Amino acid sequence: MEFTSRWQTRCLLAIAAIGPLAVSMYAVGFNQSDSFNPAGKKLTSGTQVVESNSLIDDLRMSDFVKELASEKYEGRLPGTDGDKLSIEMVVNEFKKIGLQPAGTNGYLQNFNTTIAEPDGESHGNPENPLFGQRMLTSNVIGILPGTDPVLSKEIIIVSAHRDHLGRTPDGIHYPGANDDLSGLAATLELARAFVKFKVENKPNKRTLMFVAYGAEEQHEMGSMYHVANPLPGYPNKNIVLMITIDMIGQGYDKWERLSQSELNEYAQTWFEEVYNGRNDDEDDYSHKYQRENKNTYSYDAGPFAKVGINNRVFGIAAGISTYHKTADTWETVRFAPAAIFTNTIFEFLRKVDQDPQVHIKPQ
Repeated sequence: MEFTSRWQTRCLLAIAAIGPLAVSMYAVGFNQSDSFNPAGKKLTSGTQVVESNSLIDDLRMSDFVKELASEKYEGRLPGTDGDKLSIEMVVNEFKKIGLQPAGTNGYLQNFNTTIAEPDGESHGNPENPLFGQRMLTSNVIGILPGTDPVLSKEIIIVSAHRDHLGRTPDGIHYPGANDDLSGLAATLELARAFVKFKVENKPNKRTLMFVAYGAEEQHEMGSMYHVANPLPGYPNKNIVLMITIDMIGQGYDKWERLSQSELNEYAQTWFEEVYNGRNDDEDDYSHKYQRENKNTYSYDAGPFAKVGINNRVFGIAAGISTYHKTADTWETVRFAPAAIFTNTIFEFLRKVDQDPQVHIKPQ
């Protein structure tokens, strides 16, 4: 991927501004290369400058997406070798971040799924050799325990889906960079941000559960399994909010032009809408998934909405030309605005977490 002069200038200015720190931070995480998306260490937001290196790192998001979108992971169809490699990658990231395992097998909640959508072009093409097969896959789950004696019983789920559509029948892999590695990269960044705050003696009050769902493309089977099989010690009745971040890599360029006050307004509005009991909470970039009595859903928030759990979906699918196409590559993801958007989600979640009011519903 070629740098434009605009991106080159931003990168050089950012490196000059933070000096040796830029080099040391740049070396952290995945194997870096000269061809990652050059989002820069300072993200310009209107007249404000967001110092992303302290919380949300767009370069690290880029490297993560580039790795898992590669041919090596085979499109991450449940049960395939590429799916297993992606599970290992996410487990290792959870460990490095410092999340505690919360699955039924370490970080894993294993389940079986039937392959109903083996590729994105045909949506259930019976000629695909994997169509109809039963596959073993996993949700990857880690927690950051809450510190408040009362509020720590409440659970906030922060999630994205790890899987994608595998390969076409003729062997071309679906990278699934925007769908949904962009959301998964954001989820990891949010986990790191909350761990950083805890280290700085600004800990989370509620228990934060970070989930990389499997088999979302197979009609949300991973999140459906989670709702139907609550993890020991983390019952559904204690979940006060579930968010899923799904496709934030395109359609968010506006976020580079928003002022800090506008960003703050989004975070505050989302916070005010969490417990208002309405189904019409939405904007151009997020929405509440309405409660539906259905067996299939459009997002991982669907199964949680069905049982009455507060939720918010962050992401844009409408109008995205690469959606479920082999063209959904790392090069098409816009990491700078995605990082700013992720930082706004963090500010929103921080408000929800620090809210002193008890929200577990009486049984």
